[in-house]
Amino acid sequence: MESGLNSIFAMSGPMRLALFMAITGICMIAGAFISFSIVGLIMHASLADMQTILLSPEHVMMAQFANALASVIAFGGPSIAIAFFAKGYWLRNMGFNKINNVEQVIIVIVLAIAGLFLSGALGDLTEKIPLSASMNAWAKSMEDQYKKALLAMTQMKSLMDLLVAIIAVALVPAIVEELFFRASLQKILVDWFGKPYWAIVVTAIIFSAFHFSYFGFLSRMSLGIVLGCVYFFSKSIWLPMLMHFINNAIGVSTLYFVRADPQKVEAVVNGNLTYYWVFIAIIVVYLLLKKLKEYGA
Repeated sequence: MESGLNSIFAMSGPMRLALFMAITGICMIAGAFISFSIVGLIMHASLADMQTILLSPEHVMMAQFANALASVIAFGGPSIAIAFFAKGYWLRNMGFNKINNVEQVIIVIVLAIAGLFLSGALGDLTEKIPLSASMNAWAKSMEDQYKKALLAMTQMKSLMDLLVAIIAVALVPAIVEELFFRASLQKILVDWFGKPYWAIVVTAIIFSAFHFSYFGFLSRMSLGIVLGCVYFFSKSIWLPMLMHFINNAIGVSTLYFVRADPQKVEAVVNGNLTYYWVFIAIIVVYLLLKKLKEYGA
């Protein structure tokens, strides 16, 4: 679809951002209501019972379905709306541009692995930051809720369970979150301020905050910065989607292979490395991004 000049791209930056956030609020409410309502109809349960049902190991596929559907509506809806009513072709507005060469794909795959080392080391570094007793209790409470929800969606007994989890927990979030954060929010901020690296960092902070995890905040922010740079250098949303998917899929697959050992499961969920890996990982990530930028030029 080619839209006219009277599109939201003709709006001022603050107006575009306000409209985007307003649509996001509506879609988040709609996503939660629709997914919970469908699960309620299937399970013959009330909305008040949804949290108990979706956190139960026996209803793991329901939790995966509800989470995936809510994510598609909450993150995909605003991205499509902003792109569809903007000037130009809507798929191009969403970043669906051709990848320049296979070298970019290889670099992104290696970046995904290097990013795991960086985020793991930053997780260890975060735990070393001193907090007051009340702040520490609050942070641990948030982390416990996050881990409980994650484990509820990654209870896997067979290869088929693993495949479903990879689609629902790794692939779907990778697609819709990249459309929302990189192709939409980051683009709005870049167009508004004309400072791409500032926009990448701000988007990464918001991206991390959306996951509601204090101890994982720096880890996800670093991932968001790398994903933002990948999109900015390549101009194709396919590459950050690929990197995000690999990051998620490695975590889900690892949980599957250690599922019989609770201690290993806990170690995977925490995912921390010794903090000094930060320096090595930053150098590797920087060199890879520099190479990616060269190929995208």
